[in-house]
Amino acid sequence: MSLPQRERTVHFYELHLASRTTAAVTNPSCAPLGPLLSCFSSMILSKGLPHNVRKSTNLHTVLADWRYDAANNCYILLINKANAALSDVALRDLPTTRLRKAGKTKTEGIEVSAHIVLRPNNGNRTASVLLTMGAGVSAADIEFLLNALSRDAAKDPQHKKLFYFDDPSGAVGPDGLSNQYKVSYIFAAHAHKGQTLTAALETGEFESMDLIAHDQGQFDAGGNLQIVERSLSVKAAIPETVTGAAVINAVRSFRKQPDGQMYDKLRVRYKTIAGKSTSATLDLDHLDAAFTLKERIEFDTDVEAQQDSLSPTIVDGLVPLLQSVPT
Repeated sequence: MSLPQRERTVHFYELHLASRTTAAVTNPSCAPLGPLLSCFSSMILSKGLPHNVRKSTNLHTVLADWRYDAANNCYILLINKANAALSDVALRDLPTTRLRKAGKTKTEGIEVSAHIVLRPNNGNRTASVLLTMGAGVSAADIEFLLNALSRDAAKDPQHKKLFYFDDPSGAVGPDGLSNQYKVSYIFAAHAHKGQTLTAALETGEFESMDLIAHDQGQFDAGGNLQIVERSLSVKAAIPETVTGAAVINAVRSFRKQPDGQMYDKLRVRYKTIAGKSTSATLDLDHLDAAFTLKERIEFDTDVEAQQDSLSPTIVDGLVPLLQSVPT
């Protein structure tokens, strides 16, 4: 498995923190997300890297690197996933035309790396997450890692203040100290749907759009070639003047025409606040609905698909994207 050497696609998520307890407490207290991540960081670095995230017959996921960026108040992670099920690269000898596999054994997996940025947000219960795609690492892997680290931290007495809180009844024990109850934490990542078409074109710049019709029909006489999609491409004479409202109004007006009724999706391409081209596909019936943020970052030098430590090139492209989401 390989990734483009000069670019990465980045998806945005929002990490949610929740607490729970077995005690008779209706609304259990919750430690701020920042101190919890700081706790996990010190724990990970003291044990050493790489750190196993999870392992199965064909997959092995490890945390290969973990750093704190004080200037941007964010944690930057490198998660590697090795997949034994991925097919080995084939090599052909050109003079003899003989074909052979490159040599991966059945117990070896092709490893690819994903870079992740975690930034605690205001309010102490959420964090913005940026994840480079294409390595097979998902938001579920981040959830699994943080939930596992939380369980490990809870077992260590030095982290007690993050997991034990005074009983809201105010009851005290024989020693005169407040009775306490223990909480556990759940981390859940959700796709960041914090941007609408209007907001995207307010901070970025329209490039083009395609109206898409999912139409099925026969393309050739024999019926072997089938039409599955039709599209209508639209560009602007002055792209910087196009607003979300202008697009929404124009699309609604076009769909009232006989030849516009067949279209049901809109793929809009635009430059983000960081000046990078990206796209979003929206339902024409819900053009003002929020959609998942994603970005594409480009590099001046080649970056390999696998790293043992954080790549400064990728990190330098990732961290500025934090400005795209509010704290």
